Amino acid sequence: MKSRTALVGLALTLLAAPGWAVCRPLADTGERGALRALEDPALTSLRAGAVTLRPSIAETERSALRSAEAASTELAALRGGDVNLTDRDLTLIAIGVAVVLLIVIIA
Repeated sequence: MKSRTALVGLALTLLAAPGWAVCRPLADTGERGALRALEDPALTSLRAGAVTLRPSIAETERSALRSAEAASTELAALRGGDVNLTDRDLTLIAIGVAVVLLIVIIA
């Protein structure tokens, strides 16, 4: 039992060391300054969470879209969000769910 406890402690130490080494702060401000100097201000718009304004649709474009929708009945079929599942689709979904549940129960 003692050897197992020692092995677990050793394994945790070996696994935690690389993570601790990566998380250490930069040693001096010279490195920080060099990294800040390399930062490109053009990349700020590509960062996650950057807010960009969308251009608004002009009234002429809206009227063109309305006339195209009225002229073509096929556009309504291409509109997203309309879900029409047939009985066959529902049967296939139920079979898939049953297979996944069976695998989870067996495993």
